[in-house]
Amino acid sequence: MNSREIRPAPRTIEPIPLHEFLARSVPMPDMTLYRGERDNVWPAPAVRLIWGGLTIRDPWPGARLSNQTATGAWSALSRAIGACGGDLAEFSRRLRATGVSYGLTFARTPTESDSDHNYVVTIHHARTFLLRYGGIGGWTLGDEVPWVTDPTLADRDYVVVNGPTVGRSTVLGYGHVAGTPEVTLFTDVPTGWVTSVNGQPIGARGVRVLTDSALSDAERLRLTKLRRP
Repeated sequence: MNSREIRPAPRTIEPIPLHEFLARSVPMPDMTLYRGERDNVWPAPAVRLIWGGLTIRDPWPGARLSNQTATGAWSALSRAIGACGGDLAEFSRRLRATGVSYGLTFARTPTESDSDHNYVVTIHHARTFLLRYGGIGGWTLGDEVPWVTDPTLADRDYVVVNGPTVGRSTVLGYGHVAGTPEVTLFTDVPTGWVTSVNGQPIGARGVRVLTDSALSDAERLRLTKLRRP
């Protein structure tokens, strides 16, 4: 009996979107953000950073340290925009007018500040996208735009992530362009992203962060919403 040569089936190569291909081959730039906090609203940095970073009082699902992702927060963002009738300008206005307990707002450029504590934060490998309405599925990422390093180029509101897709990002932010360029982050900010506080680094030669055990029971209770496991 003649035997036939058995050849393996050809491999199927799945195509990937262009923006994901570029992310794998070209390093993404960093985005620098600036935030001031007052002592009568937020704890001092030595306490503020105890639980792994700048934490949010009422974070959206999946937005908490230490395993924060953009996926759960994205669904909440889509619903929040929907609550404004799908009007991005109105959603942006609400963010700027009163602030929100489910996010932290940062300036895109250094500004004069009379805050007690001024944080500089760096988001590595940041990317900016427009938003696109996907019908019943809600809002999705639209076209990528080159607004990471120069906020003056932005002429529309946009989304900030640090991955090629929402599912592969650990940060979710919303950039608003009316007035002073700002970004509201809806995910906790790890201490490793905090470049400085009042010009000092985090660590032995700068801002020394305390431990949870250094707090009194009353302080822990008062700061419950900022604490992380």
